[in-house]
Amino acid sequence: MKKLAIIIPAYKARFLQETLDSIAKQNSHEFTVYIGDDASPYPLKTIVDHYKNKFDIIYHRFEQNMGKKDLPGHWERCISLSEEELIWLFSDDDLMPFDGVARIIQAAQKHSEGKYIFRFPLEVVDEHGKLKYKNPPFKTNLTSGYEFLLDKLSGKISSAACEYVFSRAVWEQTGGFIKFPLAWCTDDATWAKFADFTGGIISLPGNPVSWRNAEGENISNSTHFNKEKIRATILFIEWIGINYHSHLNERKFKKAIKRYIYKFLQHSLKNDFSLHDLLRLCNALRKLTLNVSLQVLVHHVWKKL
Repeated sequence: MKKLAIIIPAYKARFLQETLDSIAKQNSHEFTVYIGDDASPYPLKTIVDHYKNKFDIIYHRFEQNMGKKDLPGHWERCISLSEEELIWLFSDDDLMPFDGVARIIQAAQKHSEGKYIFRFPLEVVDEHGKLKYKNPPFKTNLTSGYEFLLDKLSGKISSAACEYVFSRAVWEQTGGFIKFPLAWCTDDATWAKFADFTGGIISLPGNPVSWRNAEGENISNSTHFNKEKIRATILFIEWIGINYHSHLNERKFKKAIKRYIYKFLQHSLKNDFSLHDLLRLCNALRKLTLNVSLQVLVHHVWKKL
């Protein structure tokens, strides 16, 4: 058995060939790819079949679509197809660096305790593969769950599932993914949870993973799902309050959560929300920090009157 399972919960066909091409170029083939077809209407198997002689790849079609109702649940059933020690949850449109697998295997050999989460540098590309954004270099070799959360909330970094590789032991012993609607905020909460369990996220400096943010292909760019995004963000806020209660009075946390909510309203929702939505969001935020909740309310309420 290979050491690494590359898990691709697949639905879209548009960029799948480019993704598989990036996997075929790996300078280490110590992996098996698992394609979990989420009852896609597109000919994914036809694309996958072209790679059967290039690397170990297993295709499985699920007859019932799960991603529309429970995306983390679909991720989990795809992971269940595999048995390898290491799990790299990838997307059907992202790109990995040629030495990605080799760096994972090398890092795993240095951390023989079997419970770890690794993180690649990240860049964001558009539908043409053109660079849109690149995360700053890693500050440390190890990042705590709280520090990761601060970086994400404050906007210092972007984060995508394809950056992270974790051991099966971590996934099993922590209960898997934290589930929010549309998987919005699911990955951020989960990586923080995994980091707290393992003692921190281990950095894998070097060539970045490319997360594709293409217009019309990602819910981040759409306002059609704003109600679900709001509901998920409220649940995320509540989760933070429960799991990081001891940090809620810190100035840097208040500054970070305020920036996060401002960006969420203005960019993720594109200011397309109701007064009722704003009040619900601020009510959840109030339980973390009353002062920030009032600032958010005062700053945005006039737009809805």
